Amino acid sequence: MFFHFHRALGAQVPGIHTMSNNLNQLFKGIAEIDPPIALAGFVFSEIVKEKNRRTKRQLFFSYFSFGGSFALAIYVGTVFGQAFLQSEFWTMLSLVFSDVATVMRNWDTFFLSLLETFPVAHAMILLIPIFLMLASASYYFNNKTNYRYKYNLITR
Repeated sequence: MFFHFHRALGAQVPGIHTMSNNLNQLFKGIAEIDPPIALAGFVFSEIVKEKNRRTKRQLFFSYFSFGGSFALAIYVGTVFGQAFLQSEFWTMLSLVFSDVATVMRNWDTFFLSLLETFPVAHAMILLIPIFLMLASASYYFNNKTNYRYKYNLITR
């Protein structure tokens, strides 16, 4: 029992030193491999080509996502925009232009009534495609900039 515990604490185990010497001698006789000089250029050119392909795929994805979010914005604008415009919020807001004196006297109640009638759900749904369009445009411009300046390429 003491012997195994002593080994676990880092005591010298017989035969370890001779094993490392045998490994050193085993690999001494192997000649170093010299790859062809053109191989390094070929490997680096393939890496650059793969990075270019990946960046072009990312740019295509950003085109597709921007177009999809634009189409979604048009659809959501037509479907939920009508409900947003026909809500009581706009009727209450029109009082600002017709009864300015009454609105100014009761501005705090009027402001709370505007907040109560504001269609938050419709506004949130209308903002989702706008956010997606901005995110995809940001993704596009980040990839375009990285593609152009990181690889010193001039895109047409």
